[in-house]
Amino acid sequence: MSADFISYRSNKCVIVLCFIAVLALFLPLNGRTQGTRCSVFPSDTAADKNTVNLYQNLAALSADFIMIGHQDALSYGVGWNGDADRSDVKDVSGSHPAVYGWDIGGIELEWDKNIDTVPFSAMRANILHVFNQGGVNTISWHAYNPVTGKDAWADTKQKNNTVSLILPGGSHHAQFLQQLDRVAGFLASLKTDRGEVVPIVFRPWHEHSGNWFWWGRMHCTTDEYIALYRFTIEYLRATHHLHNLLIAFSPDIGFTNAAEYLERYPGDDVVDVMGLDDYHSLRSGKPENLIFNLETIAGIAKEKKKISAFTETGCTNVADDQYFTGKLMPCLGYSELTRSVSWVLFWRNEDSKHHFLPYKDHKSAADFKAFSKNPLMLLQNNIPDLYLHYQDIRQEIKRNSLN
Repeated sequence: MSADFISYRSNKCVIVLCFIAVLALFLPLNGRTQGTRCSVFPSDTAADKNTVNLYQNLAALSADFIMIGHQDALSYGVGWNGDADRSDVKDVSGSHPAVYGWDIGGIELEWDKNIDTVPFSAMRANILHVFNQGGVNTISWHAYNPVTGKDAWADTKQKNNTVSLILPGGSHHAQFLQQLDRVAGFLASLKTDRGEVVPIVFRPWHEHSGNWFWWGRMHCTTDEYIALYRFTIEYLRATHHLHNLLIAFSPDIGFTNAAEYLERYPGDDVVDVMGLDDYHSLRSGKPENLIFNLETIAGIAKEKKKISAFTETGCTNVADDQYFTGKLMPCLGYSELTRSVSWVLFWRNEDSKHHFLPYKDHKSAADFKAFSKNPLMLLQNNIPDLYLHYQDIRQEIKRNSLN
């Protein structure tokens, strides 16, 4: 055996060993979370760094935790409006939520305030604040009808054909493009002084499985809905170069299997979050339905290497003072799948006659506080900056204790 051959073999071994050592840096250190962290990517292949980090951190955390969210949390609550550093969640639990819901209905009409009278300027400031604190911003859009000029809600007994008229080639496509341009303008304006565009979980055309919105089941065909959804996301990406969006698909209840949930699914290349809006299951005393719904979306997300989320829920006026610990928590903690949803977002606290979370001195305040302290649940004060990269973000969590 020649000296040259021995040298070649030796050098080759060194190269292989170096390759293995480098590869080991990227392999999971301890199972599930690290594996999820490395294998999940946004549907937008051009997503910016902050958006990729957010998505991968959400996926990693969902192995062990569920974040608590609230609609319009920083904007107003029961008995207050626009107070600095205040939310009903913080008043009750001691911390703001980890996930913040906003709605931009009205931006397409160039209103100064949204459909719930939140000034868009204040919403923008709050979204930037949440980003700087490392929390999650999610935006829904109760879009005004581009054909009739009326609001998002539709006659559930009379079919309309709005979707067919606003798709390419339709009589009102230009009006729809104008709406999308205004939405894109607001999303692009969510920029820090450093020039970073804030990552947003964008949840358009939600609850399409019902008939109460003009994009709902009875008002358009499956193909029309999918075309509407895909056009919206592709237009925001390609025309407005928005690569800071994670897209949430969120039907309401009524599906009996995964295939039915996915009936109007627009595609893996335009969806990041398998969502669920479900107010009805616990309200009707059927926790088994909620468990089934959560396991279905979580199972689909796992198969598709995406994340799942309980995108809207709540008990109207929180009339049940054991709702959180006695009704909701057993469903969230029921199985590995139910525990893997990334967050649960409660709807807004409009006033004392219409709210979905308790406020200070509410009869259910103690129950919500106990719910928020469960080791499974996360508030803002539990989480690190979700826009940074971590080898194992679970090590960064400030854990709750039942004691």
